[in-house]
Amino acid sequence: MTSKLLENEKLLYDEERVDFAVYKSLPTIHAAGTVPGLHTIKLMITDRRVIIQGAILGGVQVTEFDLWYQGQSPTHDCDVLEVASSGKGQTGGEYLRLVARAREHGPLRSDVAEMYLYLNDAKRLAQMLNEAMRPQPAEWR
Repeated sequence: MTSKLLENEKLLYDEERVDFAVYKSLPTIHAAGTVPGLHTIKLMITDRRVIIQGAILGGVQVTEFDLWYQGQSPTHDCDVLEVASSGKGQTGGEYLRLVARAREHGPLRSDVAEMYLYLNDAKRLAQMLNEAMRPQPAEWR
């Protein structure tokens, strides 16, 4: 399961195995977990976006979410990441919470998508993403 990065896009973090994920965009709610050999969830963080991929049977990709940082999306209809935070679930596991806004969506999805990714580095990843989403000063552009 691979995702092609854009030219000059830098990979900052790569996690081959997210333990569990929940996706909510009313009226739809999905949940999935990593089961070796059956289903995997991969997380990649670049300097332009967050990529979440789901695959079955050792690599057959079934889903991909690209959550772009404000001002980084290549087209006008991309999902834009607005919030990155961390917390602890009821079972005590750490999660990374991502909230993105869709500029265009279908009937089974609202304009806001919320994802909870359960993994060990959640707090550090939320800090990394908030730093990456921060607008650069005008003199750096």
